[in-house]
Amino acid sequence: DSSDDIEDVSLFDADDDVSRRSKKSKIRHPVASFFHLFFRVSAIVVYLLCELLTSSFIACMVTIILLLSCDFWAVKNVTGRLMVGLRWWNQVDDDGRSHWVFEARKVN
Repeated sequence: DSSDDIEDVSLFDADDDVSRRSKKSKIRHPVASFFHLFFRVSAIVVYLLCELLTSSFIACMVTIILLLSCDFWAVKNVTGRLMVGLRWWNQVDDDGRSHWVFEARKVN
């Protein structure tokens, strides 16, 4: 039952951040939003312009894989926490059984 593993937590003091944020800003986390889009868009641009940038297929694929890996890391560890309030990981018991733990920010 995945619903039993969900726990409400406060991530990165998100409640305090909302009170400190200026009322004019519509984007809560502009740096996180930038990197959320940067890695994805740059991977697509490298893919589309691969032949113009270099003639090495391997270099292009390694670059694309690294950019998409950075995108996965950023979404899982940074933007997922800041923008949506989600956190998840795999935990292994002493018996060797694997459990996925999901945490979500409380909704006011």
